[in-house]
Amino acid sequence: MLAESFLRSLNRLRLAAPGRQRGQYTGERRSHRFGRSMEFADYRAYTPGDDPRRVDWNLFARYERPYVKRFEDEEDMTVSILLDASASMRWVDPEEERSGKWERACDLALALAYIGLAGGDRVVLATSSEGQVAPRRGVGAMSDFLRLIERETARAPQRVSPAAWLRRFASTGKPGLRILVSDGLDADGFEDGLTALGGRGMDVWLLHTLCPAELEPRFTGDLRFRDVETDAGQDVSIDAATLSRYHAAVTRFSRALSARVRRRGGRYYLANTAERVETLTLGALRREGWLLG
Repeated sequence: MLAESFLRSLNRLRLAAPGRQRGQYTGERRSHRFGRSMEFADYRAYTPGDDPRRVDWNLFARYERPYVKRFEDEEDMTVSILLDASASMRWVDPEEERSGKWERACDLALALAYIGLAGGDRVVLATSSEGQVAPRRGVGAMSDFLRLIERETARAPQRVSPAAWLRRFASTGKPGLRILVSDGLDADGFEDGLTALGGRGMDVWLLHTLCPAELEPRFTGDLRFRDVETDAGQDVSIDAATLSRYHAAVTRFSRALSARVRRRGGRYYLANTAERVETLTLGALRREGWLLG
């Protein structure tokens, strides 16, 4: 899905840590737990994805097993990438052959996961249809994430409540940073899921993904729309005044989600899924302060 050259360009980026994190293993985030810089704490067994520079080669020569050094003021952050796989995310614009929104959302989720892995964080990838790979460390784990995305893409769209999924994840997920990739569409009340996700001191970022047909619809005349989540139909007459009211409603919707996330110290970005993943990550998300480097 992501070109190798693009992945190489992500190696120099890091997720902008929302604060000093307390994790479970040695990483690259400063911890609340200790106050001294780079003071040796102890050893732990090497696991795939660890920085080889942390290996104590003297211990390796003595015991023929690799161990890495742990330092008191450095621990990792758990980054949970939450991908909305509901039917609305898989909606296909009548003028397209496939869902560009879903493809771009997958690209963005994988790019953010790669940045976390390359930065030494522990990364979880979970979907609203209850698919999950967690937790992983090191860029070698990308193959597991790719397989999950491929399985999700191959299956029929699931009619699930993203809000209910977020509430479930909030009660079981690991502490740290949670990045939600979603269109925010949920008849059950998406905002409630966001509130639950940001509870217990968690940091939540929302990458709000909408496609061009949702941002700038080109429909006109007398039409019948069908809700892809519920199958409910509605007859609508669309003219310039209707489109104007629609644009105003989308703006209010975006601002409400942004306010909900930012109120708790999170980040929000509205992504037009017609844009290339390279443009969104290397350009927009860096400018917005999501990524450093």
